[in-house]
Amino acid sequence: MSTYRTNGMSRRGFLTGTTSVAALGMLGLGTAACGSSGGGGKATARIGWVEPKTGRLAAAYKPIYVGARLALEDLKAGGGLLGQAVQLMEEDDKGSPAAQPAVAQRLIREEPTFVVGPTGSSQVLASVTALARAKLIQSCWGGAELLGDGDRFPYHYQLVYNTTQQAEVAARFLHEVRGLRKIGIIVENSEFGTSIRDAVVRILRDTYSAKPVAVEVFEVDASDMTPFVRNLERAGVDGLGLFTGQPQATILILRAMAASDFHPVIVSHDLNYIEALGEFPRALLDGFFGTTYRGLTYTDAEEPSAAVHGLVERINKHPDTAGLGYSAVTSPYYDYMLLMAKVIEETKSLEPAKLKAALDKVEDYQGVRAKVSFTAKRHSGIAAEDITVGTLVSAKEPQSLGGVLRRRADGM
Repeated sequence: MSTYRTNGMSRRGFLTGTTSVAALGMLGLGTAACGSSGGGGKATARIGWVEPKTGRLAAAYKPIYVGARLALEDLKAGGGLLGQAVQLMEEDDKGSPAAQPAVAQRLIREEPTFVVGPTGSSQVLASVTALARAKLIQSCWGGAELLGDGDRFPYHYQLVYNTTQQAEVAARFLHEVRGLRKIGIIVENSEFGTSIRDAVVRILRDTYSAKPVAVEVFEVDASDMTPFVRNLERAGVDGLGLFTGQPQATILILRAMAASDFHPVIVSHDLNYIEALGEFPRALLDGFFGTTYRGLTYTDAEEPSAAVHGLVERINKHPDTAGLGYSAVTSPYYDYMLLMAKVIEETKSLEPAKLKAALDKVEDYQGVRAKVSFTAKRHSGIAAEDITVGTLVSAKEPQSLGGVLRRRADGM
């Protein structure tokens, strides 16, 4: 197999620009049906795939992998990874951190070129820790800031904004843009929840000489959010950071708020609740915002790119989306898959060590959601300027393309 050395190559000269479907076709990148190529068939390039196929998170997380499956379709249309068909090694982690060591052991035995998933910061932390000894390249949906530390996790690449970036945008919107001073926080009890809670507290203190008037932490399987909401209301919260990866938890929080006629300005982790909007009062919905990618928002003067529109159209048609197109389009896996395909083509290699050397030099790679850049030490790839705040009620506007895109909030 021929290889391409990246030693001495400038970072700006490596992997800049957008990888389109047409470009993939010219590169000769693609996939064949999953499964072994035994019996003298075409050689295969192996991709590890960690997804909750069963368990309480299976339905909610299934749309998150739609982008990766669409990317596989693009690779298939292009003819293979370096002329080799792609074999997926799918592992069901049940959405559990405890399952990650066993999943990692099975993946290590299979020696994949790179790994997709898992999803959820607690699951991700367990997974990247277990896979680190095998030096397997991996990208997951986990926002905890430590997951982008290239020294600690040299083979994990974070293609989502981290909790510090998210907290900075949320705090700026509540404190500066909306001028609110009684800011509260409600988070799930998880690695993600702990990380973003601490980040919001730190940013309020260091940037605004302020502190939250209330901090509430709930278990991810909590069935009644009324006590937490009552505590926020008693504290006089007028601006709220609401951070959970569980859509059902946000619905329960909103129901508790509606029942008590409590409607602070909310900045949330996710804006996915289109079908549930009809049950809530407009005063509550008008004050509901969420962090998102600038490239996935629109204003009266700006539209998302043609690449975004094209991907959203495909997402909306995919059966696994199931009405959760916002999760599908904000997921990192479409951009990750196409970035890996381009790295493989540039290096002419499927060897993880060579791919890592190339990934550590990526600068301003134009993904669909945002630009991506890495260094050997910084594996958090999303730039701060690509993060913004969108409105929830815009999910009902025609420009949202079925609730997948969002109108950028005033002042952002």
